[in-house]
Amino acid sequence: MEAKLKKLTQEDIDDISDFFAGVIDKKIASSVKSQKEILAMDIDIEVAYNDENEELMVDVDVDITTDELSNLSDEKVNQLIEDSYVELDEYINDNYRK
Repeated sequence: MEAKLKKLTQEDIDDISDFFAGVIDKKIASSVKSQKEILAMDIDIEVAYNDENEELMVDVDVDITTDELSNLSDEKVNQLIEDSYVELDEYINDNYRK
C-alpha cells in the first residue's frame, strides 16, 4: 500500500509541475538527433490537488512541431510522456509521501 500524500502547498505543486516539464523536455530532446529537428515545443502541465481526498491529478499536453526530416512520431512522443509519468511517480513517492 502506498504511503499517503502529504498536504501539498502551491510551492509543492509548482515544483512537481517544473520537475515533470523538465523530465519530458529532457526525454524529447534526447530522442532526436539534433535539437534543430524541434522547431517549436510547448509543454502544458496542469497539476490539480484535491485536499479532501488527497488526490493529485497531473495532466500534460505536449504540442511539438518538428521539421519534415524528423522521424519523431506522435507515438514516440506519447511513449516518452508515459515514461515521464513513471519518473514523476518516483519523484512524488520520494518527496511528497508521508
